[in-house]
Amino acid sequence: MLSRKLRLLASCALALVLFACFEPPVLETLDLRFLRDGSFVVTSTVEVSDEKGEANPALTRRLAQVRQELEEGTDPWGRRFASLEPVAERFAWEKQLGALRRGTRAAIATEPAGLHAFFGDTSLNVSYEIRDGVAELAIAPGSPARASRSQRDEVERTLDAWSGHVAAYLKEAGDLWTYLDERPDRAHSCLGTLFEDLLADEVREKLEPLTEDELERIDLLRQAMEQVMAVLLVSEGADHSPDELSHLVYDPFPARLTVRLPGRPLEAPEGFAIDPDGKTLVATGPGLWQALQSLEGRWLAPDPALLYVQRDGRDQKEPLDLDTLVALARRSEPAPYADEVREALEDRLHPEPLYRVTFAVQPDAEPTAAEIGWSF
Repeated sequence: MLSRKLRLLASCALALVLFACFEPPVLETLDLRFLRDGSFVVTSTVEVSDEKGEANPALTRRLAQVRQELEEGTDPWGRRFASLEPVAERFAWEKQLGALRRGTRAAIATEPAGLHAFFGDTSLNVSYEIRDGVAELAIAPGSPARASRSQRDEVERTLDAWSGHVAAYLKEAGDLWTYLDERPDRAHSCLGTLFEDLLADEVREKLEPLTEDELERIDLLRQAMEQVMAVLLVSEGADHSPDELSHLVYDPFPARLTVRLPGRPLEAPEGFAIDPDGKTLVATGPGLWQALQSLEGRWLAPDPALLYVQRDGRDQKEPLDLDTLVALARRSEPAPYADEVREALEDRLHPEPLYRVTFAVQPDAEPTAAEIGWSF
């Protein structure tokens, strides 16, 4: 049996990856809130990474330009909000040690045609109409045009290599799942070691040491996970992560879009994912990681790489519940070849043909301050 010290040393490689934030260095979100009278509030948020002291001149220049444009109001969102012709508008900065970390802009608009102009610099054809108390929002994606030729070529190369990494990862994870099917008594120790840095201290300290064979299995899986998760990280000398570049190539949306309705839709929405509250819709444009997420469960369940990234979210504070993880039903299919993975990923790298929702409005209603939802 190996000592705990050796086991901890063996986990250092994955820890180095996990200490990096999987969030993109520039995170953009767009919130579209419709009010009872048919007017709407548009809110864009741009969060800029603090770079964590990394020496990457290309990324530093990119982030400096984003900050400068936000402060000057010359960023793409500034131009979009101007075309909206709002009746009221707010803009706020959040700085840390003098560096801008977040820029939030919100506006209230009353003219439905304003949404078409707002998205005029994108490949989205957006229409918003109100007839006889029924509002309809329809978004028809066109071909994304945000990536340069060199960026498209780079994404093509990345997709080819990454498909191989995903295939290798699925094999290693499937091998571990098969082993734990044969030795369920070792699941607590093996999974605890695999997810060691996500556990509470008292749980981590009670983990039993692994055998040499188990440690080799965990190390092989960790190395494969690193290759898969690296698509979310900005490599040395680059200014975008591979996943960010893939959104420039495949994603027609300028940001992750959330649509909030004043009531439940009149019929099932098209294209959008709908939250349990029944009134919040999400349109997530395609990218490499999004494509992999959409394949969750096809070859492997649960998926450790997806779980790691999910747990790295900015609001994640609770330690991983190891007992709950161990109790999950594990399933693995024969590992696919790289070309099969690529074909499956490419099939998911397309937006929905139409995003559409209808809902009731009351043109004579008076929206309240709570409805408007100014959050800053």
